[in-house]
Amino acid sequence: MLKIKEDTQTHKNALELIQKIPVESANDDSNEWVTSMKVIAEACSIKDNNSNNSYIFSQSELSDFLTLAAKGINEKRMRTQIVSDVIFKIYNDIMENYQNFDHSLKSNYPGIIIDVMSIINKAIDTEGNKISVYNLYEYYQSQKIIKAQEKGEEKTLQKDLCILESYDKEEQQDLVENLSQITGMEMKDLRESLAKMQSSDVKKISNLCLNYNKLQKYSRIIQESQEEFRHEVERELGRKLTDSQLQRAVNSIRKVRTYIKNILDGKFVPHDTHGINHVKHNLEYGFQLMGLIECKKRTLRN
Repeated sequence: MLKIKEDTQTHKNALELIQKIPVESANDDSNEWVTSMKVIAEACSIKDNNSNNSYIFSQSELSDFLTLAAKGINEKRMRTQIVSDVIFKIYNDIMENYQNFDHSLKSNYPGIIIDVMSIINKAIDTEGNKISVYNLYEYYQSQKIIKAQEKGEEKTLQKDLCILESYDKEEQQDLVENLSQITGMEMKDLRESLAKMQSSDVKKISNLCLNYNKLQKYSRIIQESQEEFRHEVERELGRKLTDSQLQRAVNSIRKVRTYIKNILDGKFVPHDTHGINHVKHNLEYGFQLMGLIECKKRTLRN
């Protein structure tokens, strides 16, 4: 269907790779199509012994590849708005920008498409990383950055992350360093985590980093007296807090490091029905009450 000729090295690579697929995986009907398309993607990424080049899809061939890969999506999932929107955006990206992609990204692009399809079907990419479908387009964009910078077996992440376009290089570095001090994570891991996050979440943890000294002060006050904490926050905000709001704020302060780490690790998976994670939502409400992160959708009230 993709018109890859049988006498090519790519076709031979595909036949060799398919023989290595475990029997249990080959018999998994829910994964069969994705597995087959993954083999084709991997076969195309292998360099030819004679030319030392991998197979590069043309713009139209890659569009066909995306169409075929999408056939493996569960019909029920394909009918959801978020999935159809992402597929449409990828089509647009190919048609509008593919000619400007560098060689490394073009070589790895089929694999990115397969990871997207795997996430839609099973909420994990082909390496077993758990990714929420609600973060799918951000994941797709981050993979483009990573693959564009790939050299041999080493992956280096572009320093000017697309989701941090509003930050200059010094601000980006400050954010990564602050997060490393707060979480104890390596800066390389933090950069990779940030590349996979929604820009709104990056903004939230950036605001918390800027206010981290204040959060530490609040934490010390809470240990001595929650009533004193109430007076301090109300004085700074210029308004009263209800008892319910006070407890929300206290809980958020106590769990701020956990909140930041869970966002970076992608552990706040949205509920399939409501599209939000209630633990994450409640902690953010506490930060919003104290004016530490922005609240755009509604006014804060009990």
